[in-house]
Amino acid sequence: MRIKILGNIRGKKMKPFKEIKSLPLYLQPKILSAVAYIHSASPNINKAVERINTLQKHLSEKEIMWVMSLLVFDKLLDIVKDSKEFENYTTTMKERTIQ
Repeated sequence: MRIKILGNIRGKKMKPFKEIKSLPLYLQPKILSAVAYIHSASPNINKAVERINTLQKHLSEKEIMWVMSLLVFDKLLDIVKDSKEFENYTTTMKERTIQ
C-alpha cells in the first residue's frame, strides 16, 4: 500500500493518505477529504473559494477537477432528473419492465 502526503494546509501538518487500490483515483481518501473540506464551508462562498485556492497549492490539476466534479455532482443529478431525456428514459424502462 502506497502512502501519499497531502502536505501543509494553513500551517497544519496533514496526515498521510493511504491509497486504496480497489477504488478509482477520484474516490481516494485524499480527494474525498478535499471535497469535505470545501463543502464544510458552505453556504459561505467566499470561504469555499478561499479553500479551493488553498487546495490548488497541494493538489494536481486533475485532482482539483475531480474535487470540483464531486462538489457539483448532486446539482448535476437534479438537472439530469428534470430533463426531458431522463423522463423519456424512465418511461421506456417502465414499459420494458414486467410488472
